[in-house]
Amino acid sequence: MNAGAIIGAGVSFAGTVLVGLLLGIWLAGRTGQQLWVLGGLFGGLALGGYAAFRLILRGN
Repeated sequence: MNAGAIIGAGVSFAGTVLVGLLLGIWLAGRTGQQLWVLGGLFGGLALGGYAAFRLILRGN
């Protein structure tokens, strides 16, 4: 496993979580429902984890 795959997976994970969180904050501001923040965070965690997992597997 090379360092590039691990760094790429980490950047992909962090970026996806950040985008999900920001989307949740935006939706919460538009609708007044603070639950969107948690939904965005957990959605970003799930998608980011999946993307990172795929990048690490592809790097092998």
